[in-house]
Amino acid sequence: MKISLDSSPAFKRRLKTSEEADYCAVLKRGKELAGNTGKTILIVPSPSLPQSKETNTGVGNILDKKSLEFLEFAKKYWGINCIQDLPNGRYIPHNRYWRLYSGSSMDLGSQLINLEILTKDIIKPEELNKIVYQNLSQDSVNFENVLSPDSETENVLKKAYKNLCEADTEYKKNMLKEIETFSSENKSWIEPKSIFHTLKEYYHTENFRNWSDIDKNLYNPDKVSIEARDKRIVEIIKNNSFDAGYYKFKQYLADKHLRLAKEKLNEKGIELSGDFICGFSWDELWMRPKAFLPDTKMYWGFPALDLNSQEGLALLKEKAALYAKRYDDIRVDAAWTYVNQPIESVNDKKVNIRNYYGDKALKVIEEGVREVKGKNFNPENVMYEFVAETDDFRAFDSGRKTNPVLINRNKIYCSNDISYDWGTTKSFENLGWKGELYTLGTTNHDQKTMKTHFASKESRKLQTEVLADLLKIPKEKLEDLKDFIKAKYAEPMRARNNFIFFADALNLDGNYKDNPNRAQDYRMKIEPNYQEHYFKALENGEGYNPMDALEKAFRAEGLDKKEPKLYKKIVKYRKILEEPQKNVVKSRILKGGLAALAVCFVTYAAVKYHSNKKEKPAENQPA
Repeated sequence: MKISLDSSPAFKRRLKTSEEADYCAVLKRGKELAGNTGKTILIVPSPSLPQSKETNTGVGNILDKKSLEFLEFAKKYWGINCIQDLPNGRYIPHNRYWRLYSGSSMDLGSQLINLEILTKDIIKPEELNKIVYQNLSQDSVNFENVLSPDSETENVLKKAYKNLCEADTEYKKNMLKEIETFSSENKSWIEPKSIFHTLKEYYHTENFRNWSDIDKNLYNPDKVSIEARDKRIVEIIKNNSFDAGYYKFKQYLADKHLRLAKEKLNEKGIELSGDFICGFSWDELWMRPKAFLPDTKMYWGFPALDLNSQEGLALLKEKAALYAKRYDDIRVDAAWTYVNQPIESVNDKKVNIRNYYGDKALKVIEEGVREVKGKNFNPENVMYEFVAETDDFRAFDSGRKTNPVLINRNKIYCSNDISYDWGTTKSFENLGWKGELYTLGTTNHDQKTMKTHFASKESRKLQTEVLADLLKIPKEKLEDLKDFIKAKYAEPMRARNNFIFFADALNLDGNYKDNPNRAQDYRMKIEPNYQEHYFKALENGEGYNPMDALEKAFRAEGLDKKEPKLYKKIVKYRKILEEPQKNVVKSRILKGGLAALAVCFVTYAAVKYHSNKKEKPAENQPA
């Protein structure tokens, strides 16, 4: 007799179907009582999302079935209600690096295009299969397979656009009309960018300084007249119509699929937050030269916006409006750079200059968002990252008075360097910060891991003291790395708005900041078997257990006494999530074995009974 065992017994036990609704209700109510009544944000770059086997191009996509399953899993188990994606612009590779923060800020990258959707109309299923076949990576983002100019993905999309231009069906004709409408609605940036990308193909370089005099200054009114520019554009499009149209085609698809992704998430009760990258790309400098400081760049190498010019402020507002249309919420990356702009000359001689603008630029960003959102504008949905060195930006003065630009704005901070005066809900409360106007988490894509901070004796000493006091935990208990990390998760649970980084939640090794192999920057990928990895981490006392964080937050606030029934359930579900897998397996094997033995016994008894009945001698016959 064959005894069949469940191949993934742990998953079915972690939360039984009958427990799921109660678990979610307990988590929601517990968070509210602890103080987390606003956003619970999961920071996860969409290229890192898991993919289905049949659609694994190597670069994740929110619309992928496996990706949506993961986000639903995160909503159920962690209580997230917002996804913060990293920049979705066109990534610009540097050698082998695909640095998400070195890309474009206004147009979109083709990594947002969901190829599976296109198999329903403009590409063939076998073409998608070929792209998937080219990807051999399961645990690392394969940017090259999707974004490289010579990739199979590019070949398929170019072929699709060529076939579309032939417009032999009503569907294709309608799509061309949609592309034309989309281009018209976004004409201010999509027209010049389409010309830029056409010239980039012509000159085989994005460095426009190596182009001809008229082409490199095409949108500079001081050097090329409007009449000369228009004449040259007609000539460019006439000779390179495919390249100009292909750029618009990909922008249309990326925008459409981003909107579909947002709609899918919203249907599930999840908001989509976009990363408002702080810089601009060089093609944006080329198309709006008057908006930037001449011969100047920011610290990180991108063009420096001139915030004393009307052109600079107008471009910033236009960018903010674009993000407001695309996303529910916005994370303003390195917001302090708009307040105290760090710049240097374009040559090798660094000139450390600070242009102090105050909150002039921040008001422009808010104005751009407000014009799009209208009566639905909520300042809480514009989150500013002000993390910086004290030479660059200070959150408060020596008298503990908050910097005026922070007041009435939602500020994003990490608890990576907590002290009695900083990085905790209590310290922010002492500064007079309202709960709806700050967002707190442990670490993010910019910060070093909690393991790194624990390894520093000086950092660990102060942090364990503060956490022990805040959470009413014996200090010596926090000398263990696992308990230290669990305490770090518990503190942000008391913030109205908080966040967690996907690598921390799943207990993936390292993060971008600590990665010694810079060529692997931003390549961390969530594998399809993330559940197995996550539950195994919980069994080992690692990973993010929100019920453990709630349990600690409840005890710290005395809620375990005020809400004993709810607290009891929190402890119950914390134990369920941490239950060793082997116990579950043993239990099922035992039950399966007993059931099998019972079946064997019954079968044996039945056979014996019928056998005896058949062999029983007739009456008056010898036995």
